[in-house]
Amino acid sequence: MKKYPLRSSIFLLLFSFIISLLLPQCAASFATQPSTQTSPSSSIITPSDINFPILYENEHLIAISKPPHIPHHDDPQSNQLGIISLLRHQQQQQSSFTYPHRLYGVHRLDRVTSGILLLAKSSDTANELVNKFKEREVNKYYMAISGKKPRKKKQGWVRGDMVLGRRGSYKLVNENKKEDEEKEDDGGKKSNYAVTRFFTAGLGNVPLSPLLHPKEVDNEEEVSSTTPKTAILFQPHTGKTHQLRVAAKSVGLPILGDARYGGGRVRVAGDDTTTTEADYFDRTYLHAAAIQFEIDNEEVCIYSPPPFGHLFSTTSELDDVFVGMMKKHCESDSILHHVDGRSML
Repeated sequence: MKKYPLRSSIFLLLFSFIISLLLPQCAASFATQPSTQTSPSSSIITPSDINFPILYENEHLIAISKPPHIPHHDDPQSNQLGIISLLRHQQQQQSSFTYPHRLYGVHRLDRVTSGILLLAKSSDTANELVNKFKEREVNKYYMAISGKKPRKKKQGWVRGDMVLGRRGSYKLVNENKKEDEEKEDDGGKKSNYAVTRFFTAGLGNVPLSPLLHPKEVDNEEEVSSTTPKTAILFQPHTGKTHQLRVAAKSVGLPILGDARYGGGRVRVAGDDTTTTEADYFDRTYLHAAAIQFEIDNEEVCIYSPPPFGHLFSTTSELDDVFVGMMKKHCESDSILHHVDGRSML
């Protein structure tokens, strides 16, 4: 076999020269590329303007008013801190949130849901409250608005298994299955059984906000489905993820603003509508309004009416609708006492 030492040497020298030219450029280019693996803390924006009003406080717990659009846990993908992290941030700042010590989560509200959220002052209290929720010793009422009118039924029960479907949405299967029929699946786990009671009232006589009257209607069905039509009072007997949103969809009353489950979005009319006003309307109209339980032989009862008044010409008319529903259907005298007190303000 013939050998070509000179040719090989020339080739090696030329290859080394090319590499020496390319490596610095590649290194500089790589150094300027943003990293695709970022830590949660580096990708989360801390909003300093969020405030959580304290609705109730005793030696065991605090109840805050949770705004919509905030998750329970930190969510790096949306650059949004969770409830606990936001509270810690508030505790470190000069804010109206005066409790300085650690707080423990007890239950969760969906990212889109506003309303009463309990936080324990100790791990023992947190465990006790978690057990009370598990044993159904907590009375809860949620208020919502739908852009549809009842077609199936105006009140009743929604029972069934919550099954996780595509893209994080749940669906209800085995509807109207009784609770004593709940069985274990093939893996030995109990089914995700959910029980919800609901009541409705029409909103046709409540004048809407002028911002909700579109000047031109291209699709009448679309517009009618994104304006308030029905008030819903939920009494959940279980606490499953997306439970009330799925229950509302299953009875043909998807919650207004809940695009995931067919509720559409509220359309704000008018060329002079500001972005801030439009954002204010852009939410899912579901609110944790009332809760009642006992802890350490002390009754805790909290009522927080839904902040949906901007949908209507006057807030009082909507309040009258929900107060009337509570007086008719609420099973807790303590909650009713608080509802009466708020309605007289």
